[in-house]
Amino acid sequence: MPEARRGTAFVTGGSSGIGFAVARALLADGFAVALCARDASRLEQAAARLRGLAPGAEARVFAASADVARAADVQRWVAEACAQVGEPDVLVNNAGVGAEGAIAELSEAAWDRAMAINVKGAFLCTREVLPHMRRRGGGWIVNIASLAGKKGMPGVAAYCASKFALVGFTESLAREEARHNIRATAICPGYVATPMVAGAPVDAAEMIRPEDIAATVLYLLALSPKAVVREIILERLGSL
Repeated sequence: MPEARRGTAFVTGGSSGIGFAVARALLADGFAVALCARDASRLEQAAARLRGLAPGAEARVFAASADVARAADVQRWVAEACAQVGEPDVLVNNAGVGAEGAIAELSEAAWDRAMAINVKGAFLCTREVLPHMRRRGGGWIVNIASLAGKKGMPGVAAYCASKFALVGFTESLAREEARHNIRATAICPGYVATPMVAGAPVDAAEMIRPEDIAATVLYLLALSPKAVVREIILERLGSL
C-alpha cells in the first residue's frame, strides 16, 4: 500500500460488485475512498473489509448510507465525505438497478426507479462534486453505463433507456467541464459477474469480472493530464 495519498475518490453503490471492486483498487492505488449505498448494514461490512486491507487504510475509508436519487442524501454524503477524507478528485457513479419487463407491461414505478437511480443519481452526485473539483483545478468523473446503453434490447427498455441517457449525460458533461480540467468517461460493459445479473443467459464464469471494471478505472487515472477517453466498451470474449 503506497504511503503517499494520490487523492480522494468518491464511489456510489460501493457495498458490493463493481463499486466495491473499484473502491478496493483505488484504495490499493493510494487513494482515500468515500463510499455510499442504500443498505447501511452491507455498506458497513464492505467498509470494514476495506479498512482491514492494510495498515493505515482505516483513516482513508469513509462510508455513509445514501440514496443517490435523493438530493438531500447526496448533499449530506458529499459534505460528510469531504470533511472526513477530503474533497473529491474522482467520482465513480456506479449505483444502478436493473429493470426488466416488456414495454406493454412495464409499470410506471419500474420505469421511474430505473431513471431515478441510474440517471438522476449520477446527475445529483455529479452536480454536487463539481464545485469541489473546479476549486481543486480538475478531476475525473467515471460513469458506469452498459452495453445496454449502446443498443436497445427487448425486455429491458427502461434499463436501456436509462443507460443511453447516462452515456449522453457523460458526453455533455465532458464538453461542459473540459475548460475546468474535469474529464468524464462512460464505461460500457457487457455482463459483469455480480448479483445484479443473476439468472442471465450467460454463465458467470464467462462474464467480465468486477475487477476488470476496476482496472479500467485505474487505466483512465494513469493517463496524462491532456488525454481523455470519452467512452470505453468492454465485451466478453465469447460475445465477439
